[in-house]
Amino acid sequence: MYIKELKINRFRSIKELSLDFNKGLNILIGENNAGKTAIIDALRLCLGYGSIRRDIYFSKECDFYINKSDPKDAKNETIFDLHFEIEDDLEPVIYRELLAIDENDKADLQLHLKYYLDEKNKLKYKVWGGTNEGQQISTEILQLINYVHLDALRDAEQFLKPFRDSKLARLYGDTQSHTEAEKQALATEVRTVLKGDKWKDFITKGKEKVNEHLGRTTFLDKKQEIEVTFSGLEFGDILNNLHVQLPFFSEEVLKLDPSNEQKYLSIWQNGLGYNNLIYIATVLGDIKQKKEIEPEAYFSLLIEEPEAHLHPQLQDLFFNYLNELATDKDFQIFVSSHSPTITAKADLNSINVLQHQAGEISALSLRNSDLDEANKKFLHKFLDVTKSQLFFANSVIFVEGISEALLLPVFSRKMGADYDVEKAGCEIVNINGIAFEHFAKLYNSAKPEKGLKNRCSIITDDDRTKDDDDGSPRATKIKAMENNLLKVFVGAVTFEYELFLASDFNRQILLEIYKEFHPKTTITVDADIPTYAKNFAKKVADQQGKSELAHRLSIRLEEDAGALTNFVIPTYIQDAIKYAVKNE
Repeated sequence: MYIKELKINRFRSIKELSLDFNKGLNILIGENNAGKTAIIDALRLCLGYGSIRRDIYFSKECDFYINKSDPKDAKNETIFDLHFEIEDDLEPVIYRELLAIDENDKADLQLHLKYYLDEKNKLKYKVWGGTNEGQQISTEILQLINYVHLDALRDAEQFLKPFRDSKLARLYGDTQSHTEAEKQALATEVRTVLKGDKWKDFITKGKEKVNEHLGRTTFLDKKQEIEVTFSGLEFGDILNNLHVQLPFFSEEVLKLDPSNEQKYLSIWQNGLGYNNLIYIATVLGDIKQKKEIEPEAYFSLLIEEPEAHLHPQLQDLFFNYLNELATDKDFQIFVSSHSPTITAKADLNSINVLQHQAGEISALSLRNSDLDEANKKFLHKFLDVTKSQLFFANSVIFVEGISEALLLPVFSRKMGADYDVEKAGCEIVNINGIAFEHFAKLYNSAKPEKGLKNRCSIITDDDRTKDDDDGSPRATKIKAMENNLLKVFVGAVTFEYELFLASDFNRQILLEIYKEFHPKTTITVDADIPTYAKNFAKKVADQQGKSELAHRLSIRLEEDAGALTNFVIPTYIQDAIKYAVKNE
């Protein structure tokens, strides 16, 4: 079985949220304060309720939902509903106390938790299975539901040190490859070695020095002596003292010179990123082993920010391994991340995008969005680390090419601090073409629950050939994509044409800059300004100077305050920025 749906009602910053999950890997992405940690903690509260090692508890001071925009919306009650998909005929029997059957005879397994305050303001809770509140769940059933949580601030070095019931101790202690008798025999071997003559002499020397001083500080008739022995030599105690070391020499080095003795580095001498990987690998080994021991049990791994301390290439490698693990489907994996690197590598069907817009938190499962398979294949191929940032943005502006991408941030700052795209968290995405339809479906769904909740502007060129033309078929098709939160802003011909046409000062500065890197170029001057603008735009395009012109113009406007003040931004560009940033 696996969690197919989690419903959260009035928990922390979340008023109401429903999340759809896959059997294998599930990725929660989104901006800060979008509820990623709250969702992970909701899973921990539900999945860990029956555990004897609970690591999280509901707080009446911090965990009830507070509506900041409506003080009257106060109700001290939080409800979590977990729905498990049944995969095996034995699961309804094993988890019979969670069984629910709907009016269409569709069965699933359900676990519900409710926290509330009673009339004396005391925190209470109820837990039930199936559909009827009050349906009891036995401890045996609850203890079959397990998870391991790795938080964002995990101290891998600390967790890898020897301590009671460590992950490393559990990994060896739960092994099925040895019987209890064999485990005790291993412990006896250790005790035998430590009781040998060499160790005995060594311990005796230290003990005699202590007793010598102790004898001089006690009365003759109350003489005190100590005995020194090794602490904890039972099998479990030995496991609690296991610690991780790293070989100093590689196998190849040792083979080249057999006289070299292998030396080891302590874990604190290793880098934070690799220590995180070692710890996660230990946890994964422990989970897989437990699944082998209890195949009927449910296991999940909850990882917050797996990218912590990992450089991008190592993030790639680790995330590819998580994908491989997810295909085994021995356990479910939930990952929360801020990493565009991980997002760019992910199967879109595994992603839940979390957004915090207009005071409300929402979630979009890309698997259940309006994206069809062709859209998903295109986006998976297209979304690199930079473009994946659109999922973390407050708003988005899609542009055709590098020229617009370079100049829009400068233009937005000229429009005023309130329109600065960077300060507004507005992402400018260069799609290097006109394939806007693949992106448009993220924003223009007729069903709001199937789309993202942030505003989107598309800036495109009409490329019309005549001033009185009604527009090109291509631009008309893109304009027809407008719906819901998506608006299209069209330039009459091209971006360069519109910049040149906007004012005399624009023409002067554009011609100066273009002459800098094409000094011998002649652009036909025409008294008719639109014709002159077309001549300029055509020459720039023919000589492949669009990106260089935009680059030099952006530098000029950034460094020359006078130029920035006098430069005129085409109206359709201003309108696109205004809509994306401020909904104007």
